[in-house]
Amino acid sequence: MNVSVERLRVWLLAGAGLLVMVIASFLGYAHYRAHRFLTNLPKKLGVNVRRETNGFTYSQSVQGRTIYTIHAAKAVERADGKVTLHDVGIVLYGRKEDRADRIYGKEFEYDQKNEVIRADGEVHIDLQAPAAADANAKMDYAAGKDLHQNPEQKQEHEAKDGRLIHVTTSGLVFSQKQGVAATDNDIEFETGGLTGHAVGADYNSDSGVVVLHSAVRVTGLERDKPVVLTASRAELDRQHERTLLTQAKYVAMGGKGGTGETAQARDVVVHLRPDGTVERVEGEGEVRLTNGLGSSMEAPRGEMTLSAQSQPQSAIMQGGVKYTADEPLRQGKGEAAEVRTAFDKAGHPEHVVMTGAVHFKERVRTDATGEAWGERELNAGQMDVALSADKAGKTLLRDAKATGNAHFKVMNPAVKGGGATSSSLAGDVLTAHFVRVGDADHLAEVHGDGHTSMHRVDAKGVVETSSGDSLVAYFRPVIAGATRGSDGKGQGADEISSATEQGHVVMTELPVKKPGDSAAPVEERVTAERAVYDGELERTTLTGNVQVSDGTSVLWADRVVSEQKTGDATADGSVKASFSQAGSAQEPAHVLAARAELKHDSQVAIFYGVTGKPARLWQGASQVDAPVIEFEQKHKRLLAHGEGLGAPGAVHTVLVSGGSNAKPEAAKAGKQVVGGKTSVVRVVSRELVYSDEARRADFTGGVQVDGADGSMRGERAVVYLQAAKTAVAGGAAGEGFMGGSVERVVASGHIEMQQPGRRASGEQLVYTASDGMFVLTGTAKVLPKVVDDQRGTVTGTSLRFHAGDENVVVSNEGDSGVGQHVRTETRVKNK
Repeated sequence: MNVSVERLRVWLLAGAGLLVMVIASFLGYAHYRAHRFLTNLPKKLGVNVRRETNGFTYSQSVQGRTIYTIHAAKAVERADGKVTLHDVGIVLYGRKEDRADRIYGKEFEYDQKNEVIRADGEVHIDLQAPAAADANAKMDYAAGKDLHQNPEQKQEHEAKDGRLIHVTTSGLVFSQKQGVAATDNDIEFETGGLTGHAVGADYNSDSGVVVLHSAVRVTGLERDKPVVLTASRAELDRQHERTLLTQAKYVAMGGKGGTGETAQARDVVVHLRPDGTVERVEGEGEVRLTNGLGSSMEAPRGEMTLSAQSQPQSAIMQGGVKYTADEPLRQGKGEAAEVRTAFDKAGHPEHVVMTGAVHFKERVRTDATGEAWGERELNAGQMDVALSADKAGKTLLRDAKATGNAHFKVMNPAVKGGGATSSSLAGDVLTAHFVRVGDADHLAEVHGDGHTSMHRVDAKGVVETSSGDSLVAYFRPVIAGATRGSDGKGQGADEISSATEQGHVVMTELPVKKPGDSAAPVEERVTAERAVYDGELERTTLTGNVQVSDGTSVLWADRVVSEQKTGDATADGSVKASFSQAGSAQEPAHVLAARAELKHDSQVAIFYGVTGKPARLWQGASQVDAPVIEFEQKHKRLLAHGEGLGAPGAVHTVLVSGGSNAKPEAAKAGKQVVGGKTSVVRVVSRELVYSDEARRADFTGGVQVDGADGSMRGERAVVYLQAAKTAVAGGAAGEGFMGGSVERVVASGHIEMQQPGRRASGEQLVYTASDGMFVLTGTAKVLPKVVDDQRGTVTGTSLRFHAGDENVVVSNEGDSGVGQHVRTETRVKNK
């Protein structure tokens, strides 16, 4: 807060102290001591004298110490029993004769019968005047010789003691019976360049209470700036050493006559020390502090303590404190139940404590156009602020600590090419450090402890949230002139440059809905033990039991690095993932890997294995092991290969096969038998490309296929799967990605097949799982061949046979296109 609280209070207390001094000295000495000495004056002059006495001076001493000196140019006792004194001067001395107070005027009248003393015309009082050096000087001083000096001599005389106070009034009346002195006329006083004014006063000699009735005003210069103290009423209680002011207001004028700092309250109590210095000031009712820039603080009650050197030591405002700011570069509002301030030895605030539903919100101008404004908002149960002062005495914000469900938010305006951004931090405790950049205090870092959270909205509208046990966030100032092309006028904004969260971290990200998308964007959720955000790189690093999910997929890893610009991520260490289709009840696909790369826009996940431990993907009984597995979730496509396409590294694939238990008789009749015993088909290849839409797996780079019906080698193979089952109402989940058993296998390129007791070779082999039928073909130069250990060798254009069946059907096609089926049952004797 930019209100210079210490200066306002110092001026208020200084003015109050001056007022107390004037009232006490003027009315106290003028009436109390005048009552004492003037009562006995007729006796000293001789009450029976009925003649004029010209030019006399009288001094009273006790044990060699002068108590007072009276001088009158003429004393006249009138026939009505009253005594008139002309050109009277009365000097009252302190106990050590180190000061003197003088009362003087043209004419005084003493009514002996009614015991009333009345001053006719003006009465002048000099308080705290320099004491005279000897008895003759005392006589001369009482006679007022110094009053006849020229201005230069008078100024030199007054300069000997800066405490000298001049008081002027008129119509002064003192009643000895009531012990009250009063005047309804104007009172004026001046000291040290300050002048004072009031209308009407009274003094009670019994209680020692002095009252200025109305229009109390003190003006002058303080540190070359005009100051004004006003009050509708002032009361001095000397017995209890306190002064009461009503509707008090202190104003320190700014440059060129503009209003500077103001302090005011409905009722003010000033507590004094025995030496007259102010010890404590209490304000009640509409206590308000204002600076000349438009900032103010107000509360029902306020209190301040001061040192013996009149420097503020502590202050408190309570009962519901409200703060407002309406400055050219800043607008704000704040409130708290109570605000306490501690000051350093020089009177500058160094520690402020705000308690009770602390709320503060401000708008900060970020550029020179006046159109771009940033916002800051704080909510907490308590706020501790550490302040310091620069060489010019300007207050600087250093540290702040918010406790009790603390929440801090920074909102920055939109810049070219993007939207507005915001960052908010929350926690049981938030500790912030500030730095001075230009003329503004900027947020440097924030530490959070206990139930911490962070909420960010980037320029694209992406919403990111996170929570944890603790956080540390570092900010960078965004200076308007440097980043937004303006002239640099404005306080700029603050953006998070980096942040670290630890302990049970939970993060979410909600992308912006893209044009043309009918579905709402899916929120991504992350859990980890630690999260580090790098604002320069726009990168988040997650470590410790990391889990990332987006509604259709889940990934686990020891470490995940996410790029905010692209949404891409990399995962390392014990990587696990599960993928499913949105709205589908099918079983998800699972992956194990050492490392993974996730492409956000293309929805491609690339998984890497290590030597001796390849990446593995499976769904149900289907499985793929490979050095690299690429999973395209959007197109339901899978690629498996070595490190780089075509690089060495075997791909191992396991697929489900329904198998066949077809009998030879059924096969001979061409009947299709379904529902054979389920088995698996294992495929080893260099590369694999699988499309779930086509239900097709392409194996290349040298292929080996092993199954219950035999094994086969070739250059490539295509496996077709049966259509995936879909979920039915109230039924079980379908088989999904790579689900369903093998329907057909087509292998080509130098086929070599091995079955128990039988071998075969050719250029293409087609296997149909439903009936267990193999169809082997070759070329005109290289015919397909089946070698049976017992029946011999069979060749032909096309060879058809079943697993576990000794029969081979040979198909030969001549030039005429007419084919002839030949059945061969040749048996070779065992040797």
